[in-house]
Formats: sequence, C-alpha cells, structure tokens
Amino acid sequence: MDSSTDAEAWQSVLELCGDEVRAGIRPPKNKRALEQQVAARSYTIKQAAKLVGVDGETMRTAAQELALDSFLDPRGKLRFPAGSFQPTATDPDLREMIAGYARLRLADLRKVFSIDQRALISRIRQAGLSPKRVVWRDVRGMWGLPHTFAEYSQLLSESQPSADEGKKKSRRGGRHRKRRQREARSKLRNRLIDAFPNWRNAWRDHQQLTLHIGDPNSGKTHDALQALKAAGSGWYLAPLRLLAYEIFDRLNAEGVPCHLLTGEEIIHTEGAKITAATIEMFNAQDSGECVIIDEAQMLADADRGWAWTRALMECAAPEMHIIGPPTARKLIEVLAAAAELPCELIEHQRLAPIAVAERHFTLETLPPATILVAFSRRNVLDLKMTLERMGRAVSVVYGSLPPEVRRRQADRFAEGETEICIATDAVGMGLNLPADVVCFYETEKFDGKNDRRLYPAEVHQIGGRAGRYGIREAGLIAATTKADMDIIRELYAQQPPELSYARVAPTVDDLQLIPGSLAEQLTRWAELQSIPEALRAIITTADLDERIELAKLLTDDEIKRLGLAKALQLVNAPTRKSTRNYWLDCAYMIIEGYQMPMPPAAPVPIQDGGDLDATEACIACADVYLWLSQRKEFAAFGEAHHQVREERREWSLSIDQALLLNLNTARRCRTCRARLPSRHRYRICEDCFKRRRHRAA
Repeated sequence: MDSSTDAEAWQSVLELCGDEVRAGIRPPKNKRALEQQVAARSYTIKQAAKLVGVDGETMRTAAQELALDSFLDPRGKLRFPAGSFQPTATDPDLREMIAGYARLRLADLRKVFSIDQRALISRIRQAGLSPKRVVWRDVRGMWGLPHTFAEYSQLLSESQPSADEGKKKSRRGGRHRKRRQREARSKLRNRLIDAFPNWRNAWRDHQQLTLHIGDPNSGKTHDALQALKAAGSGWYLAPLRLLAYEIFDRLNAEGVPCHLLTGEEIIHTEGAKITAATIEMFNAQDSGECVIIDEAQMLADADRGWAWTRALMECAAPEMHIIGPPTARKLIEVLAAAAELPCELIEHQRLAPIAVAERHFTLETLPPATILVAFSRRNVLDLKMTLERMGRAVSVVYGSLPPEVRRRQADRFAEGETEICIATDAVGMGLNLPADVVCFYETEKFDGKNDRRLYPAEVHQIGGRAGRYGIREAGLIAATTKADMDIIRELYAQQPPELSYARVAPTVDDLQLIPGSLAEQLTRWAELQSIPEALRAIITTADLDERIELAKLLTDDEIKRLGLAKALQLVNAPTRKSTRNYWLDCAYMIIEGYQMPMPPAAPVPIQDGGDLDATEACIACADVYLWLSQRKEFAAFGEAHHQVREERREWSLSIDQALLLNLNTARRCRTCRARLPSRHRYRICEDCFKRRRHRAA
C-alpha cells in the first residue's frame, strides 16, 4: 500500500471513530498524523478489555455476540470508537453483559469456593454444564457466587496474594514457619488429648460386663437374649438393620414387646421397653437395665468401629452382654480393664462341628443345602444364570441387595424352597442361613483397593455358616477347584490373628478445636492421632475417607450456614460413590430450606440386568433420603418419607420377584447393548471402545 492509499484508509477509519477522545488521552496536535488520531479516538481489544475488567478473548467474543460498534483499522486490529464504547464501559449493566462471556478457570473457581476439583466438577455437571467450558453468565449467582463479575474478580484477587509477596514470605518464613507449625500441631494435639473422653465413669461400680465368645452357631446370641428378656428393658445393638429386624421380629413373636430403630426406619411397639437397633442409633443416656452388643469384632472395623467403641464405653446399663468371636476376646478385655469395667467370660462351643471336605465340588456336583461363595455381585449373578440353566433352584445374597430382599432370599433357602444360595461375604453376619456345605467359588476378593487373598479370619467367619445342629453331624467347608481346595484347607488351619485396635471418631467438640474447612478438620483430626498415651496400644482413629469426600462437596459458606454439628451429621449419611450426587442434591435443598428431592424412579418391571442395576441404585438413593429424614436436624426437609418408604418397599419386592425368575442378568454394553463377557472389566464392549478411539483420532 503506497502512502496516499494508506492515508486514505486511515482517514476513512478516523471518520468511524467520531470526535470523542479516549479518557485520559490528549489528541495529537498534528491533525495529519492520522494513525495517531485513530489511536486516540478508539480502543483496541486489549485497551477495551482492561477498561471493562475482562480479558481480551472475552472482549472479542462479546464484541461479536453483542454486535458492539467496532471496526478494523488498516493494520487489521479490531477497534471500538471511544464515543460509543466509553458509555458502555461505564454502565454497570452493560459491563456485566460483556463479562458474561468470560470463560472461568476451574482453578480460580476452586480458590473462591475452597473445594476440591472433583467436587467442583460434580457441581458443574449437575447444573447441566461442561467442565471444559464454564462461562460466567451461566453460573453467576449460583452456589453462593456473587451476581457480578466485578465482585467475583475481587473475591479471586483476595484469595491469592501476589506471587512476589508469596515468594518473599516463603523465603522469610522458612524454618521459623516450620517451627511454629510444629509447635501449633503439638499444642493442638495436646488439647485434643485433654478432650478425649474419660471412660472410667461413676456407674462402673454397679456394672457387669459378660463376654460371650464363640464361633458362629454356638448359641451366644440366644443366651444373651435370655438375659435381656429377664432384665425387662434395654437394647439389642447390631451392625445391620437386617439383624436388628430379625431380633425385633423374634422378640415380638415370643410375646416380648420390642421397638425397632434403624437409620432408615422406626417402628414403635406399644408397651415395649426393649429396642432392637443398628448400633449407631444407640442412646447411651437411656441404656435401660441390659444392653447387648453383637458382632463385637466390628470394634476394629475401619469405617464403623467407632460406634462399637462408643456403645461399649458409654453404656450406662447395669448389665452388658458383648457377643463376638475368639479373635475379639483380648481386645475387649483390655478395653474393659481400661474403663475399670468388671468382666466375666463365657466361652461357647459350636453345636455342630466343622470339617474341611476331602475333595472339591464342581458346579455340577454341588449338594443341596450349599452356600456357594463368590466375592463380587457380577460373579453371583453369573453363577445364578449358570446354575439355573442346570435346573437348580437358587437364592442370591449380596451387599447391594436391599436388606429385606436378602432376608427373603435367605428364608427361601432356609425353608428348602431353593437348594443353593449364592452369596458374597455379606453372608458372614446377620442372616439365618443353615447350610450343610459352604463352598468357595473363589479365594481372592477385591477389598476396595486391591485384589487379595482371603484372610484366615474371613474363611472362619464365612465357613462358620456350615453345619445344621441335629440334621448333620458336621458342616463342610469346600471349594470348586482342587487348587482353591488346598488354599481353603491351609487358611482354615491357621488361627486368625487377634484384633489389635478399636476405633474412635471425632466429636463436634473435637472439630471445633481444629481450624479450617470441615474436610480439613476431619483430615487433620485423623492425622494427629490424638489418643492418650495409656490407650494408644488399643485405640486408633476411624477411616474418615467417605466423610471427607462428602465434606469436600460443600463450600465453607454452606457449612457455616448449616453449623458444624449439622454439617457433621450430614456427612455421616450412609453414601457410596453412586449416591454422592443425590446426597449433594439433598444437601443443597436442606441448606436452602427446601424439601429434599425425591429419589429417582426405578424401572418397572425389571426385565434384565440393567434394570436390576438401576433399581438397586434407586433404593440406595431412597436409603439416603430416609436416613436424613430420620435425623431430627433434617426431618423438616423430608416430609415425603412415608411415600419414599412405600416406593422403596415396592422396588424391593420387584427385585425379589425378578430374582425368582430366570432373569437375564448378563452385563450389556452401555452404548450398543451387546452382551459383555462374564469377566469383561469395562462397561462398553471392545467394538464400541475401538470406534470411540477411532473417532477421537
């Protein structure tokens, strides 16, 4: 372009600029300096973005989407006339309109919210947005965010001091900061130790603990229940609502009025002074005359053991009966001694002995009255299909089945309606399953982190279900292959190790001593291991991982609105990965003061394995709703609990009915619905996986 043409081009765009000059700029005195005149009377993208308080990409997008007055100069730069743009930039509504196109970084949102990435992504997806493209106009005012971009930017700047300042502080702080942190940590730990409960209560002089030790099917529970009935008031505490319901049913059938109290259900019985409950529901201040604590080996359970420790140490009843296997004896005796609690030992012998079979059984030669043990739901359902094709009548029991369905399936087996019960290790406690044979289909299990070989204690606990007193001289433990038979024989011959530690969990008072968010408080409490010196050999902290994950889904502001006590109760809800999103929906509604959302509706009828999966997931969500609705803190937000309980009952019945049929439970590809091989690890088939990879390439 020659100079005359160049001048003409700049002259034409100068006319587009108008006469108004940019704020704070003096126009060039030389009116022939056309390019400088244009620069003085217009804003580039960068200049406009700075004036509005956004980045250049946002400004460019807004200019296009909002059709802002703009032009291209002879050098190809987009410019905004000062006369039309300056009023836009100073109008709060128009500035906010432009800022609406700002793409937000997840890292910045995390700083503003003080939550982890996974929790943030979950919120974004629940809002129907993509984590890869979060735009300000789509999220303003949500989740406690401010309603203007300027306020958001201010929050962001306050959450991150400048890099230079951070470096200076880092250099300056160095060793002094580490020393202060060690001192603060030590001081906090000592305060928590001082706050540890004193278990040597005044009522110990009037208490007697009877320890019932023995293998499964040795009459421990029967003898303890006789003492509870004689006492006339008190509690039976169980690990499972299934087991609590069984005792509730038994006592009422015997003419002994009994209440039922679980996390999801309360049944009042007229005139009852005895309550059968899941152990977390125990009210130690109203212990009655006698308390039974069943399955005492759960003291050492990483997740729930704290509830057994609390019940044992806080119970005020004059008479306590603790039921457990031989592996729990020493730990309970040491705990009782630490609390100065008098302890009497009663050892129970099995009514029917157990032997290891001489040879393995194949699936074709399994005798009637056999429990076939597999360690995954997938294998249980595959075995069900296989055995039913052989003409065998089958019951199934696995962990994600609703408790009432497990009970009906177990009852059919106990009454002889089915000849084989295929079960996971959920069969190890809480079910009346009289069997002649316990046969292990596999000798390895996934423990949530790794595939590992069974422990001797697991073989003893599960194998202890074999043997029917008065029907067969001895119960048999077996396997389905010669190699597994050798492993079972080896493991059963080993004496299971004694339990080492009981578990404790933090109280609200403990957490109030610890600074930070709820997730940080829980994490710090677990790390500090604030156990008095005299108890460190027998007490350790509970596994709080699931509670910490739930706490991370809540912002500091939401926890503050709830209050620490309610927030801690909220994250105690019985969730799993598949129900976290539903739990979060319930939490939002509780925080905002609205009714909790109804659980998702289950497919009716159940026609295949996919429907079975979906129905189990819906029941798990219903359990979350019912658990929250039974807490006094959240009862006002669960007014539909009767409806949810009825729907849950219908869904459970539909599962039970479906399992009576030769239901095709084969897993199918979630994309094309093709049947997946029984050992296939993934949710899509190989063909769909390859097609997806090809499209991505």
